[in-house]
Amino acid sequence: MYNFIVPFDDNEQEIRLTERFARHARDFDDLQNEMAGRDVGRISRFLSADAQDAKEPEKREERKAAMLSALQAALADPVYAALFEDTQNALADAQSRLDTLAQRVAAEIVRSEAALEEKLDRAASLPDGTKVFKDRNGDVRTQDGTMVSAELAATILWQGDEPSFEDIQAHADRIERLKKIDDDIRSGQAEIGDMQSAMEDEDNPRSADELEDFGQRGREIADSLEEELENTLSVSAPASENNQTAGRTSAPIIAPEL
Repeated sequence: MYNFIVPFDDNEQEIRLTERFARHARDFDDLQNEMAGRDVGRISRFLSADAQDAKEPEKREERKAAMLSALQAALADPVYAALFEDTQNALADAQSRLDTLAQRVAAEIVRSEAALEEKLDRAASLPDGTKVFKDRNGDVRTQDGTMVSAELAATILWQGDEPSFEDIQAHADRIERLKKIDDDIRSGQAEIGDMQSAMEDEDNPRSADELEDFGQRGREIADSLEEELENTLSVSAPASENNQTAGRTSAPIIAPEL
């Protein structure tokens, strides 16, 4: 910083002197920056060529490091990189399993709804067209479980091959369970997708523990839903679908009581 009080009669001389002082100040700043190795975007003018060459590799490394994201820097560690890849593969595999599971569930829902419609077509009806069914105690009920009065039940013409109330309920419950699994699959896919997105965050790489948790969680989601579907298909298969289901699983099939 220069502090001079100089009387000037000539404005042009005053301007030239002011510019000279500013240039000297800038030169001083440049010298300090070059000695410290800081790049301020101006050509180096004060250090020798040897000194500048000695600092160049260091500058290149600094520029390279600055260009790397936090995630890329973390992946430079081979151990972390291997865990990162394993986790990516685990989550991709879990998503693939859920995709396959979703297709199976959709097919089972269509099959179960068709079977329910076929049984409803064979059900007895009240004079107003309401479908009715006998339960295991011989009482007559509508599909929602409402008991039909004895007087009204006496007007029903039974053919002998009508589905029971328990049979209809088994089909309806199975469809609801399948739809619940379908919802859970979509939730699982979204959760795994969130984990995959988190792993791609360039500025916030996940820790090794978080990556391990991601992989384990992905496998748990797929394992749980696969098991839930198998239990639904094997344990709750309605009687009319036993033969179809037996071809898909070796687990015992319990048909609803007729």
